[in-house]
Amino acid sequence: MRCFIVFLFFIPIFSFSQNSSIFKIDSLPTQGILLDKDWKWHAGDNPEYARTDLDDSGWGKIDPTLDIFALPQLPKTGEIFWLRLHLSLDSALNQQTVIKIEQSGATEVFLNGKQIAGYGLLSKNITAIKAANSTGWSVSFPIQKSGVNVLSVRYAFQPHILYNSHWGYRNKCFAARINSPENANAALDIVHSSDKIYMLLVGVFVILCPLYFVFYIFYPTQKFNLYFSGYALSQILFWSWLIYYYSGYSYQLENLVLQSTLFLTVVVSGYLFLLLAVYRLLNHKLGFFFWLTVVLTLLSMPAAAFIYGWGWLIHHILIANFYNIIFVAVAFRGVKTGKKGAGILLVGGLLALIIWGFFGLSAVYNTLSKWYFLIQPLSVAIFLGYEMALANRKLQQKLKENEKLAEEKQQILATQNKTLEKKVTERTAELEQSLKELKQTQNQLVLKEKLASLGELTAGIAHEIQNPLNFVNNFSELSVDLVKDVNEEISKEKIDKDYVKDLMSDLTANQQKINHHGKRASSIVKGMLEHSRASTGEREMLDINKLADEYLRLSYHGLRAKDKMFNSDYKTDFDETIPKMNVVPQDIGRVLLNLINNAFYAVNERAKQYADKNYAPLVSVSTKRLADKIEITVKDNGTGIPDKIKEKIFQPFFTTKPTGEGTGLGLSLAYDIITKGHGGTLEVESREGDGSEFIILLSIKTN
Repeated sequence: MRCFIVFLFFIPIFSFSQNSSIFKIDSLPTQGILLDKDWKWHAGDNPEYARTDLDDSGWGKIDPTLDIFALPQLPKTGEIFWLRLHLSLDSALNQQTVIKIEQSGATEVFLNGKQIAGYGLLSKNITAIKAANSTGWSVSFPIQKSGVNVLSVRYAFQPHILYNSHWGYRNKCFAARINSPENANAALDIVHSSDKIYMLLVGVFVILCPLYFVFYIFYPTQKFNLYFSGYALSQILFWSWLIYYYSGYSYQLENLVLQSTLFLTVVVSGYLFLLLAVYRLLNHKLGFFFWLTVVLTLLSMPAAAFIYGWGWLIHHILIANFYNIIFVAVAFRGVKTGKKGAGILLVGGLLALIIWGFFGLSAVYNTLSKWYFLIQPLSVAIFLGYEMALANRKLQQKLKENEKLAEEKQQILATQNKTLEKKVTERTAELEQSLKELKQTQNQLVLKEKLASLGELTAGIAHEIQNPLNFVNNFSELSVDLVKDVNEEISKEKIDKDYVKDLMSDLTANQQKINHHGKRASSIVKGMLEHSRASTGEREMLDINKLADEYLRLSYHGLRAKDKMFNSDYKTDFDETIPKMNVVPQDIGRVLLNLINNAFYAVNERAKQYADKNYAPLVSVSTKRLADKIEITVKDNGTGIPDKIKEKIFQPFFTTKPTGEGTGLGLSLAYDIITKGHGGTLEVESREGDGSEFIILLSIKTN
């Protein structure tokens, strides 16, 4: 008895296994037939699942046209599963068939065991799966009209990605619609007609965006032009993206949320720019409701991106309507305050609010929505045109008033011109007299300045030349006395020869001192002449390294010849990349010789003053290229220069050497040669008791 009951229990199962449900197609209506029934699914991956003779009676039932989140039985973590549908086509139908597919995963589509389509990347490696969103374009569907056809789909979801919920989007698992090629193309033509409208919208905003931006450039105080240009730019980006979105065949779903969020942000920014423009146009302050709109918008964007199913509705309908309400409220306030033309904005805002309110009525909305985005900007453009017309009328009135005023002023000016001509003639005579007096005063001031400069120069010369002249005068007088003594002695009968010899010896010494100090005075005069006259030497292409080395050795050996006790070390560090320079050799040589002589003098003085056995006198000369300049450095470890006199060392007749050892003209002459003669710079760095460094900079290009 029990076996019989068990047998009765399994009879329905055996019966079902032998009869699979078949989706029958008797006709093809205009909208096609959506394959939403009699589907079965099975987890796992097996190429045998595409076979037509496979027994799928044990597979689970499913409607794959639903949203993926309405199908919890399907694995969402990347595992492959299969969908199968048995369908038959009435043999009386002579039409060819195509199939349009919408999906939210990676698929391979088989008909009677042969693959006819595939979207995305399907792989057993979960990390390699790439889900694609097919846009429903037609694919050839060679269905057999005799017998049963098997439509098999190998399917997997890409794991760990966000699914789009913007714009009321639904992520269908697998929605296939069979249709004839003619009807499918007709549906495609509707899509193309929408693309044309989108292109028209892009074209309109492409004109408005630069136009109002140019208005802002010419009138930067009218910032509403900038805001309106920003709104137009956001519309260009948004509609261009929609054209791109609907022009392809499939899209990677992992990028769709990012793209939708990005362009939703663009649209929102455009709304804000439009509101800012209206506020500016009507001279309203940004009040509480504007900032409330900004806050609500910022809160609604993540809701639209991450709240699946209804988040987009919060932003796309409620927030958009809130924008429209604020737009209408601002325009109404403008009408209430008597702002001319504000009624145009109010009408545009009301139309937009009414059209957007029909969002739920898809037939009405789809008819009007494509033109909705032009209503408010067109009302703003008309308002601006109206304001320009008012401004033009006011301008014409002002021009007429100005013409009348100009005629009156012309008469007044005619009478005043005669009076002014007389006054101008009188003032001209007075100015000419004042100019003569001013020129005389200027000449007197220039003369006084020259005399003052000459006085300072004369004082300097007198101070420098006074010492050797005093010595010459003193020793000359002594020589005269000695000659008298010699004459008196030789006039005696008995001459003291030893005394005469002493007198002659003293006389000779005096003459030598007179000669010495006379040469000192001569050297001062020669230095003054060299300082005052301009160089007449011609420029030549010269090797600076070679010239510096030559004058370093010349200075050292010259000082050694004068003073056998003088001793110092010297070294060079020349940059061989320095090109030849176009300079006056004699002048540059004079500068180098002066600086090197001063350096040897400084180290010699330090050696005398401190008598430090560990002190090693050293003078170094180096060159270096610095971009378009060369640097010549003369450095010593001598006595250094006190800070209080650094600013004076390039002044004529200023010297730190003892009386009789320097004229104070060497550094002044060197400074003029470098700065005035060669357009360079001469600077000094020094610390008292720690040596000095003179730095010459000459330009390669200018020389």
